[in-house]
Amino acid sequence: EECGFDVEDVLELDPERSVAYINKSSLDYHTRESIAEFVASERRLIEKYDADVVVDLHRPTLKLSALLSHTPRAVLCNTVLTRYYAGHKFLPESHPLSNFVKFLPNAILRPVSAWAEEKLFESWVRPYNAFLEGRTGIRFDSMKDLFEGEATILMDAPEFAPSVELPAHVHAVGPLVHEQSERVPSWYSKLDPRKKSIFVYLGSYGEQFTRIVDYLGRLLADAADYQIVAATGGLYGYSGVEVPPNVIVSDYVPASLVLSRNCAAMITHGGRGSIYSALNHGVPIVGIPNQGEQEWNLEAVERHGLGRKLSARRISFEAFRDAIEAVIGEPRFRENALAFRERLMGYDGVGTAAQIVAGLA
Repeated sequence: EECGFDVEDVLELDPERSVAYINKSSLDYHTRESIAEFVASERRLIEKYDADVVVDLHRPTLKLSALLSHTPRAVLCNTVLTRYYAGHKFLPESHPLSNFVKFLPNAILRPVSAWAEEKLFESWVRPYNAFLEGRTGIRFDSMKDLFEGEATILMDAPEFAPSVELPAHVHAVGPLVHEQSERVPSWYSKLDPRKKSIFVYLGSYGEQFTRIVDYLGRLLADAADYQIVAATGGLYGYSGVEVPPNVIVSDYVPASLVLSRNCAAMITHGGRGSIYSALNHGVPIVGIPNQGEQEWNLEAVERHGLGRKLSARRISFEAFRDAIEAVIGEPRFRENALAFRERLMGYDGVGTAAQIVAGLA
């Protein structure tokens, strides 16, 4: 609205349901019935505005709505969710099958993981094909097909998320990072610019939030040169012991204000937006993933020497202490993050994506 656009509400999945599925690395959150509801809602908006183009952030039902309304679609995608990702993807720890295959040697685990991924994406597309029966003869082989449009825009730096040779309709534009508001919270004036900050944001992953804030309180309560800012995003609360004076817990935190202010490290769930926000400021990362995409993102963080990845299922105070002390204490992590920042500065993801979308109209 601030930019002059009309804003309409659209149907969304129940947050608890969608988070429950995503947190077990499953995209099987839609039924034939819910797909029908979503498509009806989306098509009403497409027809209301006589849309020339639809744009979405890998919203799979919009593939069907665009198809049935004959509307070009531009889809913004994380590279790891597409068939174009060229990195290695092991079956994530968060998937139920991981307990059965995790002891396999890498030479076997890699093809087993790739086979399992393809079978899962084939199974997840079935309710979408069921919905299309009687409406069109088109069927999809994989849910990855639903993350394709007339323009498929990969929102990653190729150095971070490598891809195979891309067809003409697929574009690797670099990161798209957006902060919703520039409003400065009242507590911001309490931050001491002479002290190093540690920023905590775990996305929708509230299960670990209290534990991590408590761990930081234990580690740094008496550290005169550190302050901690922890954001809930308004999605959950803090239920631990009383925090020390150098810890701020807030539902609203403008990430760039903290990351740009002598920030020593960001503790994140491994969402691509959070990772790129940190790296855009040259801030190294401690990651605690909760689902597959986040695990793969944080493996890339470790591969590039940009931070440390912890297991959400085996995390302990000692493991967390070792990771945070390494990331804030070893200069290589900061140096690598600053060098990666220089690479990211070479991308104009927003401008390039805007040109691609405009070209579809």
